[in-house]
Amino acid sequence: MFKTGKTVQILFVVLFLLTMLASVTSGDTPDPKQPIKTVNFQAAEIRSVIRFLADYGQVNVVVAPTVAGNVTISLSEVTWQNALEIIGRTYDLAIVYEDSAGYIRILPSTDYRKEMTEERRYTVEQKKLADLDTRIIRINNSTAASIVDAVQSLLSERGKATADPRTNSIIMQEIPENMERVLEFVTTLDQPPRQIRISAQLLEVSSRELFELGIDWTMNGATGSTLSDGDAETNHTTTQSLERVGGAAAGSFWIKTVKDDWNLEARVSALVSEGKVRIIAHPEITTIDNSEARIQMGQKVPIKQFDQSGNTIITFEEVGTLLKVTPHITSENRILMHLLPERSTYEYDPNGVIISTSNAETNVVVMNGQTAVIGGLTTQDEVESEVGIPILKDIPFLGSLFKYVKKEVQNRDLVIFVTPTIVDDFAAADLDRP
Repeated sequence: MFKTGKTVQILFVVLFLLTMLASVTSGDTPDPKQPIKTVNFQAAEIRSVIRFLADYGQVNVVVAPTVAGNVTISLSEVTWQNALEIIGRTYDLAIVYEDSAGYIRILPSTDYRKEMTEERRYTVEQKKLADLDTRIIRINNSTAASIVDAVQSLLSERGKATADPRTNSIIMQEIPENMERVLEFVTTLDQPPRQIRISAQLLEVSSRELFELGIDWTMNGATGSTLSDGDAETNHTTTQSLERVGGAAAGSFWIKTVKDDWNLEARVSALVSEGKVRIIAHPEITTIDNSEARIQMGQKVPIKQFDQSGNTIITFEEVGTLLKVTPHITSENRILMHLLPERSTYEYDPNGVIISTSNAETNVVVMNGQTAVIGGLTTQDEVESEVGIPILKDIPFLGSLFKYVKKEVQNRDLVIFVTPTIVDDFAAADLDRP
């Protein structure tokens, strides 16, 4: 009786395997890379289905003891791997590929999540117990304080970074497994900054002579046609002026860029020799990428104020011409300049001092060595000239009968030329030499 029951059980297993193999139409030795034409199981034991897919894929599979139940699926033209993952998602099983060990683990998803949580908790506890690694990193091309702020986000809970201004170094304490990543980040940040030389030329020119510079400030952006060495381009920006301390605004700013072959020095020299242009200043300043360069010329005007107790306080307000330039080198080696020009004047009033200011804020992109022009700052000067009959007007006492004083209002424009140039390594070395 026992033998008969054993024989029936063996026959049942053989028939079950033959039934599963019959559903695969890929031949006697199936290719695991080829899709299974039909996978059809009705209330089949899940461990047997997994074993069938593992045999077809010729892979090692380890099934957790807690995996149990029946499977009902009907699939066609799927790979063994896709079928296994479909069963895992449908019956809440985790399919874990242990590639380093060369097998696949299958267990309930809840058990796998608990396993991962315990593993992370163990990793955190080990990090808390690990000794901290201490390094002193010398910063060569920046300030240690500026890099410390950026490094903080990469440190672990136990990590700490402190800047030492005296040696311009960073004292780093971090767990060993995270130290190399932080050091690599610091090295990436501590790169030599690129430098830009800002050359500015401030000219005062009569409005009637402004066109001779080769730049037409009309709204349509048309360029002059009298220059043989290239005219200004049509890039055009207008910004309405603002007031800072009372009084009427001094005017509006106009900003354009000029062509690379436009000869600024030759044109200015010719007008200066003719007395049509006055050079106010020609400063040059070198700054690093994304850092502001400030050029200012003028004077400090005393302003009388009163505090809450009625005491007189004298403060000084800077009046004159101010130009702030923040350059940025783009990936195309062009230069984006953030420009803030300002011009202010003052006059005395019975109530105090009135300071009138016009300023603007704009961005302009130029090529390396190309010039941007800021204009439109117009001031009015009242000029008195003596007009009369030659010789007779110079006769003592009687000369006044043959002459008169002519008053004329002249408009004069302040024109600022800004030329940024990227300083390469060789030029930077020349700047460092005494």
